[in-house]
Amino acid sequence: MTVEMCGYRSANGGGKYEKRAIRTARVGRRPSSVLDYGDDCDPHVAAMNAATTRPARSGGMPVERANGGARVAFAFRDGATRLADLYQRDPCRVLFPTPAPGDPPEAAILTTSGGLADGDRIVLDIAVGAGATATVTTSAAEKIYRAALDSREVGIDVTLDVGAAATLEWLPQETIVFDAARLARKTVVDLAPDARLLACESLALGRSASGERFTRGFVLDSWRLRRGGKPVWADALRLDGPPPPAPGFGDANALATVLLVLPTLDDSLRDTARAVLEPFEDAVRCGVSCVSGVLIARLLGDSTGVRRALVRLLVEMRHRAFGLPSRLPRVWHT
Repeated sequence: MTVEMCGYRSANGGGKYEKRAIRTARVGRRPSSVLDYGDDCDPHVAAMNAATTRPARSGGMPVERANGGARVAFAFRDGATRLADLYQRDPCRVLFPTPAPGDPPEAAILTTSGGLADGDRIVLDIAVGAGATATVTTSAAEKIYRAALDSREVGIDVTLDVGAAATLEWLPQETIVFDAARLARKTVVDLAPDARLLACESLALGRSASGERFTRGFVLDSWRLRRGGKPVWADALRLDGPPPPAPGFGDANALATVLLVLPTLDDSLRDTARAVLEPFEDAVRCGVSCVSGVLIARLLGDSTGVRRALVRLLVEMRHRAFGLPSRLPRVWHT
């Protein structure tokens, strides 16, 4: 017995989309090829649609898990940045809010499931073609739910591809990792030598509003950044259990990383970033440095303080580096 889901692909690179049926088997009757998109599936979608088999828990039936994805591509045509390609698969959806005056085209990604559980996997592929400018964010904070003892991690794979003289703002809201949750997230960035990027990722460890702390679980959060095909920066955070008191975590329950990449990085931007974060240093431990032509800012503290400092830093960096209005996408404030 099968259920029908739907994916949407751009039919002509414009605003018209065609609907394609996707087949998947119910639990216990899953075929070896979980999703079938036909022989004309392009390589980007084929990579996202790689079949995965959900393991059964001890002594039980296979567990149905999400295997979603989204691809959003922008291109510069007829004097403006336009949507060039769109693909989305449950539980991922892509919205296109009307940008505020002075802002570039915007896409907002959401998960219709309201969060991700152990064994779920999503793949996000964001591409900005030569000369185009776009902002991609998320419609809300992502939630990673408590995992079963014998479960796999939630897998989130993000690919950012920015072409020649193109600009991308990758501004997802925070990911809230519940106590005992398991998360493995990988972000891979490919930039042309003259591309521009402002990117962030943030984690809230536990639901601080309800007094929850992250006392057990697993987090692996990694970055890989290439420029002109050459690796220029890599980083990874691994937590197996509660954050250690050292180095520097203390009682912090949230952290964020901000990257700014420009063809020519002026030291004045580093000084500006430090000045912006200085008023928050009583509540948030902050650091800004430049490594291999990449400005890197790190924030560590309580979730409320980290978010406030992150918002202020992003607002200032997008204005100073890209000449964009001093504000973030509306979804950050709704």
